[in-house]
Amino acid sequence: MRVTLYQLEFPAGFHIAPHELSLDETLPTIPADTLFSALVSAWERRGGDPSLWLSPFLEGNPPFLLSSAFPRTRNHLLFPKPLSFQPSWEWKEVDFLPKDDFFLAAQGKVPPKVPEVKATWEVEQIPRVTLDRITQRSNLFYLARVRFQPGSGLWFAVAWNNPALPCGAVTFREALELALEELSMAGVGGDRTVGYGRFLVARADEEDWPEPKPQGFGVLLSRLWPTARDLESLPQSLAWRFVEVGGFSYTLGQHVRRKRVRLVVEGSVVPTEVRGGLADLTPSHFHLHRIWRYGLAFLFPWEVDHGG
Repeated sequence: MRVTLYQLEFPAGFHIAPHELSLDETLPTIPADTLFSALVSAWERRGGDPSLWLSPFLEGNPPFLLSSAFPRTRNHLLFPKPLSFQPSWEWKEVDFLPKDDFFLAAQGKVPPKVPEVKATWEVEQIPRVTLDRITQRSNLFYLARVRFQPGSGLWFAVAWNNPALPCGAVTFREALELALEELSMAGVGGDRTVGYGRFLVARADEEDWPEPKPQGFGVLLSRLWPTARDLESLPQSLAWRFVEVGGFSYTLGQHVRRKRVRLVVEGSVVPTEVRGGLADLTPSHFHLHRIWRYGLAFLFPWEVDHGG
């Protein structure tokens, strides 16, 4: 499959809450579902029609698949360690694998040594103060922010199915580039008013990755929302884990609490028949439009014996 790898730098860092209303915690990654929603919002701010963007995804013909954004060092792209990859106790504390090691692990080979990749990011606790409108009493709280070392940041992949498919007056490849440009200036995540979440696209590389084999297994590089059909084959997974997410959507000038949903996390090794879909998280009291959560499977082939 043809993929575009985007490498991002965050001069002021970012805050991506792992749980609803979680201020003092942050992820060092940006899940694909969060990134997809941010891109759709950015596309709308540029004057694009979000319904034209969403239509092929809802119809089962996505023009591209989106991975989560994972950490990178100056020299290495880091991939989530597959949940089924545990050759020895020395690998237990490893969360991410450099690209070459990940490719080896996906082929059933153990890298020659445990990677000594030092985290190129740190989580800072930034003090914030709110004032009560009536009493003027101050309340101190802390906001977690991820900061990266110079030259490091995040990367994500786009696997193209039909980049020339029209999205209004432009193609989907052009639409994604325009949305990414808008998003880089507006920022992604929390506390964007002080500059958090803004980024630079350091580079974009084109690569050919192997296609997942039918009736095989793949490593998830995105979070997955399993459809009813997917739930039939998902129990055959070699290793998988759920996370429950909720939160709010800011739309049409108001904050709307979305329905909660369970997603299969990155690094899970699932059957390649699993496709995922867009989850409808529209609350019952909201009728202006539907609220969707991206959950399509971005799979890298797992060519390991079932016992591996």
